[in-house]
Amino acid sequence: MKNANRTFVEILRKNSDHVTYARRQVFEALYGKHPQSMNELYRRLEHVVDRSSVYRAISLFEKRGIVHKIRIGWKYKIELSDIFMNHHHHISCLRCGRVVAMRQDYRLESLIFELAKENNFSEPVHQFEIQGNCWHCTRVS
Repeated sequence: MKNANRTFVEILRKNSDHVTYARRQVFEALYGKHPQSMNELYRRLEHVVDRSSVYRAISLFEKRGIVHKIRIGWKYKIELSDIFMNHHHHISCLRCGRVVAMRQDYRLESLIFELAKENNFSEPVHQFEIQGNCWHCTRVS
């Protein structure tokens, strides 16, 4: 967590953003956790940070590459970016919104880099999401 905090502070300061109490609390609520909806995140912080500060922090974090959104239909969940955790992809349930991190597949990563190279792009950044119905939702229906 020490290195992650240092990196977090460096990113904000490099962009002339203040390292506020609210921003630190939001970062710490995301660090080492599964992807969270904005509502889940706010509920974890509601006794510490007001709702508008949580939304403003997430908006800034997204601009600075600190977090990214995992889209699930028209909804999304928030997760720290690859700067703070190992690169991975997700599979999400369209019914209940459950998000599962998939194991790293180097074949997929190679294919993405190959496709980028074929199209004269370098240093590709990507998110790859698979959506469907989880075993629980399939069983219940």
